[in-house]
Amino acid sequence: MRYPALSDIWRLDFVSGPGKTVVEHTHKEQSRMLAWARQIFPLTLFPDELIVEERRIVWFRKKGFWSNEVISIMASDIACVNASSGPFFGHIEIQSLTGGPQIMVNNLHRKDVFKIRSLVEGIALSAREGMKIESSSVETERQNLIRAGSIPQMT
Repeated sequence: MRYPALSDIWRLDFVSGPGKTVVEHTHKEQSRMLAWARQIFPLTLFPDELIVEERRIVWFRKKGFWSNEVISIMASDIACVNASSGPFFGHIEIQSLTGGPQIMVNNLHRKDVFKIRSLVEGIALSAREGMKIESSSVETERQNLIRAGSIPQMT
């Protein structure tokens, strides 16, 4: 028995058939960078970088000279964000819903850890709930996402 849904010819005809249009992304649809953090150099020989964008979180893990590993988690795939800090340094952990690799960065500045945690929580909430927190200014959007992802202080 022949299954047309499984044949490569059917897939090619379906994708390239009449009425199919190719969508080109414009510059307006690109994800903007909201935050950037780097590990502190004396504590880490090859400092990692963490970039928080509107639609994803990217971790550049440096393994040695001219050797990098890049891990990216889309905003809709963020399961949870764990942040901890001491008096000067902090640690952040971002887990994926898909069970893929997780992002774990330690030896960050304390102020960066909580700013990134709030941003990632705000991005995940906006991606899941379909909220549009977009502004023409990156700083305004950053503040709105931090406010959306912040945890109220108990007094």
